[in-house]
Amino acid sequence: MKKFTLMLLGCVLFLGLNTSVTGHTNEEYFMPQVPDPSAITIDGNEDDWGWMEEDFKIGLDQTWDSVTGDVQRDGLDFSWFAGWSAPPDNRVYFFIRVQDDTLRLLEEDQKRWWSDDHVQIYIDADHSGGNFLGENLDQVYNGQRYHLRIKPLPGQPVAYNSLLEYIDLPEIGWSSDLYNGEPTEWFEIAWTLLPATAGHLSTNITWTMEFRAALWDIHNTSPETSVRHIFQSDKIIHFGARVGDSDGEGAKHRMVMIGAQPQAGQKAQYHPDWILLEADEAEAETAVRSTSWGRIKSHLGHQLR
Repeated sequence: MKKFTLMLLGCVLFLGLNTSVTGHTNEEYFMPQVPDPSAITIDGNEDDWGWMEEDFKIGLDQTWDSVTGDVQRDGLDFSWFAGWSAPPDNRVYFFIRVQDDTLRLLEEDQKRWWSDDHVQIYIDADHSGGNFLGENLDQVYNGQRYHLRIKPLPGQPVAYNSLLEYIDLPEIGWSSDLYNGEPTEWFEIAWTLLPATAGHLSTNITWTMEFRAALWDIHNTSPETSVRHIFQSDKIIHFGARVGDSDGEGAKHRMVMIGAQPQAGQKAQYHPDWILLEADEAEAETAVRSTSWGRIKSHLGHQLR
């Protein structure tokens, strides 16, 4: 089985505490390559993510609450992780499991999903920075942002292109999982909910979200006029997930990764950097290849001795 150089990750995290890094927010994360994209079934279950090492997972202790500033909070727990695949598959993969004391699923208008329990995904695939709130076409071109929520109404996508909150341009919704009532080839997503009968204000629930999606360096008003991102090892992308937990009240907690800023959902330079790690063919888990040391030096700008 393909393994990842976890010792590399540990070294980089240690050095990150003692040296300056090149990310806009002085924070770097690492996204491993999916060993076999054909082995992952998008069904909302993590049984085909066994290859993902714990070191790459993001949980409550790696986040902070952008509303209250608290790192820990009773009644909520989650874990999420992401991977990437090289061409010809050429997609980002994502899974999250959320345990919550109170579920809020009140909003029928997707433009207000931000006030329900949801996950927001924000993406600047070409690492160019800049605004992508979606107030004008330049911002639409520059990045992607989706609100993911379980139990959408019939005909609604699960991954709502939330740039539509700010610009009246329905055609930019083509990159969601559902567009004009039909599934798209760009975003495949599935969710689960336990107990299955849970609804608005149900208590002690667990929900999951899993997807694979194409990313875009330029997101235009159609796939034909857009520029698709090409995934390559050692490249850097801006990527983030924000867990929205309302406690039944609406927009009460927004858990973001340490290193992200509250403006990360609007301005790409406030994202942490994600370095794409290549799957390691070596069987020894603790082996550190010379190319890996080069990667450390390149990204941290620090001469190891």
